[in-house]
Amino acid sequence: MKILLDALNWVLPPGPKAGPDFRRQVEWLMLLRLLVTSFLLALTLFLNFTDNRHLYFDPAFPLYVLFVTIFILSLIYALALPRIQDLWAFSFFQVMVDVAYTTALIHFTGGASSTFTLLYVFPIIASGVLHFRRGAMITASAASLVFGLLVMLQFYSFLPESAWPWVSRWRNYDAGYVLWVLIVHFTVFFFVATLAGSVAEQLKNTKISLTLREIAFEKLSDLHTNIVESIPSGIATTDHKARVTFVNSPGTSLLGASIENLLKADLASIFPDIEKEESEDSHRRPTRITVKEVRGDQRQIEYIVSDLKESDGEPKGRLVVFQDITEIRRMEARAKLSEKQAAFVRIAAGMAHEIRNPLASLRGASELLSLPVSDPTHQQRLLGIIIRESDRLNTLLNDFIQTVSNRQPKKVIVKLSNLLEELLDLFANDPRLSTGISLKRNIQKGVELEAEQERLKQAVWNLLSNAADASPVGAAIQVSLTTGADEAVLRVQDSGPGIPPEIRGTVFEPFTTTKEFGTGLGLSMVLSIVEAHGGTIDILDCPEPGAVFVIRLPLASSEIFTQV
Repeated sequence: MKILLDALNWVLPPGPKAGPDFRRQVEWLMLLRLLVTSFLLALTLFLNFTDNRHLYFDPAFPLYVLFVTIFILSLIYALALPRIQDLWAFSFFQVMVDVAYTTALIHFTGGASSTFTLLYVFPIIASGVLHFRRGAMITASAASLVFGLLVMLQFYSFLPESAWPWVSRWRNYDAGYVLWVLIVHFTVFFFVATLAGSVAEQLKNTKISLTLREIAFEKLSDLHTNIVESIPSGIATTDHKARVTFVNSPGTSLLGASIENLLKADLASIFPDIEKEESEDSHRRPTRITVKEVRGDQRQIEYIVSDLKESDGEPKGRLVVFQDITEIRRMEARAKLSEKQAAFVRIAAGMAHEIRNPLASLRGASELLSLPVSDPTHQQRLLGIIIRESDRLNTLLNDFIQTVSNRQPKKVIVKLSNLLEELLDLFANDPRLSTGISLKRNIQKGVELEAEQERLKQAVWNLLSNAADASPVGAAIQVSLTTGADEAVLRVQDSGPGIPPEIRGTVFEPFTTTKEFGTGLGLSMVLSIVEAHGGTIDILDCPEPGAVFVIRLPLASSEIFTQV
């Protein structure tokens, strides 16, 4: 057997390493051989019984021998199959035996006139499937060789005529007919070999391509699974009926439930506020927070819902991404508390610093008044100091109260354009503008908003005062009022040195100032008033020297209370 396999390997170079699929194909070859042989045996028995009323007569005896031989060979193949290492050569050996078997069958059933000449097609196709195009061509060549040799030997009477009763006798045929038979059969053999080999190779390449795609898909699937399972946030998906179809491992841990209890559950039972998402735009659904009891502890779960879409963009369910923000909220609360404490310390220190100087003056003046002094002018001067410093303390406390006050403004409809015009006319008489500082205004008419007029005047006056203090002699203060998207935009720009970078981030905090005698409460008061009116104030970068303060306030709504 080894010598035969080596010889076959020389004819047909060794193929790829045989795997389970190739072994299965060899098993199918053996099974189909038994089925075809059984069919031929049944056909022979039927013909014998039909013509002779018994199952045996002399011309059929060689066929019975062939059938028994094939059954015996099939048994030997089946027993040897588990022990054969080189299935490639072993399967090709079986194909060559099938060619020899087919030749013997054709010889005993009439040679060129046999009805079984096309049985060569089966081993050719089998070789094409197992050994691809080269194997099929070698098998077709072997079939052509032995069939041609058989026909020629019978034609020239080197072999006796067949005793098979269902064929025409050879003497009725000439050489042209025999040549035609050979050409037709050779053409069929090689056509089938080419077709079977090509189809088998295409199937092989397709299978390889599908295998590579399957491997790539498995890798991509594993990657996606690893990503989804590695994300610390919870991820859940639902079907079109809002029933949970998937929850990743972090999600089950965050929810404190097993995957068995979560699958097929209604999404609204996990996130009670989920029904509110129905009426909202899927592209603008906000982040929501729900409180859930997880392992006996109240946890804050933040989640956002979006549509889970098919490849064609149609939604097929929902995708929920959620995370536990309990600790984050606790840290934020502690940070806010720390910020408030720090701000309180800074404000207290600032107040102590600002109050210390007037108190020192008051104490000094009081001590001097307690001494016996005969000069009434001196006493009058000390009383003036006490009054001035008392007023200074009163102003400081009033400004501080205005700054930290949370009182909501009593809003009425205010024509901001008229208010600014009046305020600028009044500020034009300020003594600080006598040094040549000019006011340039660009006020849009008819701008109305809901505000408390006096507090709004105080905010604008503080900005104008700061601008006047910062501007050099001969400079200009530019004031403009425009409207944007539902808001009024007020800009105040000076020509001073600008805001130093080191205090730019804290310029609105209390007691932050660059003035020699300033309290540092002016801008803090402005911020407090603007925020109380629902607006914002920003400092813009200015290419020219100076600072630009921009106040944005919401315009008046359609509901009018009292017009000023």
